[in-house]
Amino acid sequence: MTLPKIAIIPTGGTIQNGQPLVSSSKAGGDFNLLRPQRLHEPVAVKIAKEDLDGNPLTIGPNEEPFWDVTLDPADGLYLLPPMTPGQSPPQGYAAVHMNARRIIEEIDRFGLDTSGRNNLLAEAATLEVREIIDPRTGRELRAGGQTFSMFELVLISNAVNQALAEDDVAGCVVTHGTFTAEETACFLHYTVNSDKPVVVAASQRRHSSMGNDGDWNLVDAVRVAAHPDAKGRGAMLVMNEEILPAREVTKTNQRPGGFASSGGSASALGSVESDQVTFYFRPERKHTLWSDVRPNGTLPEVMPRVDIVKTYAGADDVPIAALIDRALKERSIPGAPQKHGILVEGFAYDGKPHQFQMPILETAMYQHGLPVAVANRGDHGRVPRLVDNPFISCDNLMAVKARLLLILAIEKLGMLTPFTDAANPSADDRQRLQQQLQRYQEIFDTH
Repeated sequence: MTLPKIAIIPTGGTIQNGQPLVSSSKAGGDFNLLRPQRLHEPVAVKIAKEDLDGNPLTIGPNEEPFWDVTLDPADGLYLLPPMTPGQSPPQGYAAVHMNARRIIEEIDRFGLDTSGRNNLLAEAATLEVREIIDPRTGRELRAGGQTFSMFELVLISNAVNQALAEDDVAGCVVTHGTFTAEETACFLHYTVNSDKPVVVAASQRRHSSMGNDGDWNLVDAVRVAAHPDAKGRGAMLVMNEEILPAREVTKTNQRPGGFASSGGSASALGSVESDQVTFYFRPERKHTLWSDVRPNGTLPEVMPRVDIVKTYAGADDVPIAALIDRALKERSIPGAPQKHGILVEGFAYDGKPHQFQMPILETAMYQHGLPVAVANRGDHGRVPRLVDNPFISCDNLMAVKARLLLILAIEKLGMLTPFTDAANPSADDRQRLQQQLQRYQEIFDTH
């Protein structure tokens, strides 16, 4: 049987974090430990005949109490004492970003499913690792999700689109840090120009650590990406044996099960068990191949800048005025974002900003042409379109997801046309603005 080819696009994060290679006592260190390593040449060993409890097996009178075995480098990695003199364990958390190929090799060599089988990735798909080269450094992108900006999201999206454009690639898996995995998944949901499956895989615990969830998540992600029923469902995030929708998924805590769906209208799309991948739901809103904001070619390195403003008791116009000031200044700076918008995380249920924020937000829109959109800070339920709330409604999108859609909408539609006279707008000014806002609203109503 020919296995589907799945492109693995690694970006870093805890799923690629391994334990530091600490010297074992065999190399003069203080710790007696073993790590996956490669033999230099074949070696003969004697393996004691013991049961799973460590008790000697019953042997015959002429039988040796051991097995003679030759270990060969061609067989793969073995658990051996690290011979790296001088390497001591760190006092705190130490991120060691491992190469995805090495992690894949270790999973296939040492990872076991509930039936005791290994080679779990090799038997699920033909994997091809496609590293992203960061043009700013010339090196592979391998970092924590907490360091990512729109620049990295654009790099990832362009890499995914490039991989999926190849006829023999059936799907794509992106490894990612959990802090912004939900944002990258959502961004891919709107910008991937293909109906092939895209799966984001992440981990709450490091590779090779006790209770690590990343290896299992990666295997599940590959199984989902290789499944024929995954086609046309947009981008997904696979964690804790659940297939979660990119539009709604969010990180809630640091535990392995710490991802859930927000918005109040969607849960898991399906699940992954030992015997099969099962889908129960399909996203109804526009995405990927059907998205109205997906790029025609590659996304530009510099995307519109949209910031989130929080609404709360006592909120005022100071941070919004600062955002407007920066937007006006950046319009004359080469290489800086030339298009800007503001996303307000307003009151639940209607997303309405604080009354002290309303005048400056109207100024941003009417006088400077900045699109302003409002989301519900309660993260559940749709934001209705109200007469006294003249801004773009973000439907049931949480603020960080709505920000991404607004960025893409601005890139696609451009800025609003300011009133000729903000203090005394004409009927034509108002009609033109309403038409432009309606184009934005149609995107939020359908995506």
